[in-house]
Amino acid sequence: MKKFLIRLFVFTFVIGVAGELIIRMYKLVPDIPRLYVDNTGIQRYVPGQTGYYTKAKTKWVVNKYGWLGTSDTSKDTVLSIIGDSYIENIMNPITCNQGNKLKSRFKDYSFFEAGRSGVTFIEAMQISKLLDSTIQPKMHLIYVSTNDFPESSSLNQRYTDRVQIDLSNKTILHGNLKSPGVKKILYNIKLAYYLYLRFPLFVDAKNKEDHKGTTEKFVKIKPEFDDTLVNKLFAYCIENYDMDKVTLVFHPGTEPAIIKLANQYHIKHIVLNSEKDDRDWALNANDGHWSCYGHTQVAKQISFELPALLNATKTDPDLKKTEFAKLNL
Repeated sequence: MKKFLIRLFVFTFVIGVAGELIIRMYKLVPDIPRLYVDNTGIQRYVPGQTGYYTKAKTKWVVNKYGWLGTSDTSKDTVLSIIGDSYIENIMNPITCNQGNKLKSRFKDYSFFEAGRSGVTFIEAMQISKLLDSTIQPKMHLIYVSTNDFPESSSLNQRYTDRVQIDLSNKTILHGNLKSPGVKKILYNIKLAYYLYLRFPLFVDAKNKEDHKGTTEKFVKIKPEFDDTLVNKLFAYCIENYDMDKVTLVFHPGTEPAIIKLANQYHIKHIVLNSEKDDRDWALNANDGHWSCYGHTQVAKQISFELPALLNATKTDPDLKKTEFAKLNL
């Protein structure tokens, strides 16, 4: 019996080592950068990390600011690009990022990207405030879709690993790292991560990533749309952030009521439209993130409207008060 157990242990060990080597050699799972929570409650990546997204030929690199994207601040005019995994864009080479796509069209501007999987609308606004105090951009381009708004509020569900807001008392709720010890083991032992991603036997399938390979795991629940909630979110933002520097970039298919409210609050915005393109923007049938082609088309649409937005005059504060009165806020 003792010999059998020893042989079983040796066999298991050899198979495990072989599996680990094969997974690393063929990049069968993505390398995931480690996160930390800064003193403002925002989750960022530990600077200096590098790795590969599965079979990608180029490495991702975490810059000194704790983000994966472009971080150019060399020009007089700096524009930030804020959003979730679409902006983080770990699945494409950095040449395909929004910052680099827009830089190719506006060579006199610098573009600074701050993206992370799972960022809510209110966290994007918190990131804009952080960047105002560090790199002082002239404009924030904040990329959002419908779900980013209800997920910003703790009313429907409290996501402890995301920044949300308690609208009843107008309090920002900071996010915390979710199971950091377990994630450290999974991300460093590739065989364990491979099994975790592919077999529901090891974890409830609903806790797996919605898009294979995104850097964080969030249970995507689509709450019923509530324009009253978005109304309160916009009212809070106008009172607490410099909205004259903010331009919302709405993903294709965003709920029209959100865009209507943005108009009522005189919040600058761009509405993306993918219907007229000759092929889909998505990476593939199983991953809705934008491909390099998709990012090119997005940047093209933004470039048509960006000059006018940069030259737009500030919103009259009295006009904001008038809209508040109209909306009974």
